[in-house]
Amino acid sequence: MTQEERLIELEAHVKDHGKVTIEEICQKYDISYDSARRDLVKLSARPGILRIRGGAILDEKKVSLPFTQRSESSPVKQNLASYGASLINDHDIVFIDAGTTCASVARFLDKPSSVITNSLECLTELVDKTHIRKCVLGGMFDDFSHTILGDTTVEQIQKYQANIAFIGVSALSEAGITTDTETDANLKLAMAKRAKRVICITEDNKFNTQLMFQSCSWSDIDFIVTNQTPPKNIANQMELHGVELIVVSD
Repeated sequence: MTQEERLIELEAHVKDHGKVTIEEICQKYDISYDSARRDLVKLSARPGILRIRGGAILDEKKVSLPFTQRSESSPVKQNLASYGASLINDHDIVFIDAGTTCASVARFLDKPSSVITNSLECLTELVDKTHIRKCVLGGMFDDFSHTILGDTTVEQIQKYQANIAFIGVSALSEAGITTDTETDANLKLAMAKRAKRVICITEDNKFNTQLMFQSCSWSDIDFIVTNQTPPKNIANQMELHGVELIVVSD
């Protein structure tokens, strides 16, 4: 097998499993450490691959866009949000986090229920639905994310008990959900802790991405609603923690 053929397989392996070690390369291809290191050097030059000590991982760097630049019209996102809204029962009490996908859940929600949210976009989607009780969390408004955040917001969340929490997914890795800011991470975790069921709706491009601040771990999540089967390393974490996978096809 040529080096280029190995690199094609190794790139696919990292994208499926999240990482590869130099020992795995040596054993799989029966090559020396020096040859494996040369493979890693070339592998890390490929988009989305980051070389680390002893191997390579998916490059988990991610640049978040302001809310106004995020896609709201993705058919996949709309399909996932519609399914998510269908999981809400009559008279449920529901936390809905901020973000375009969560706002779409509010758009599709049409059952008598109570919604607690930190998102003005979510409130806008619900404003004419008089059969839905609305509670808007207070705090500081973040212009970048269009989110109400802060210690006051988290303190208010502690006053509620919900049947379901829809938690926005900024990035999803073996660590669980991570975010750009500590305040957003704390808010998501607070919502998750005060709900009986935690549902995360995400497109497959969020798998094996990671940001700075740890939020919900896999033990805090009950359902992942997505459009593709996740990579093996993510699927292993879901199985380990009893997280139910729902794949919604086009």
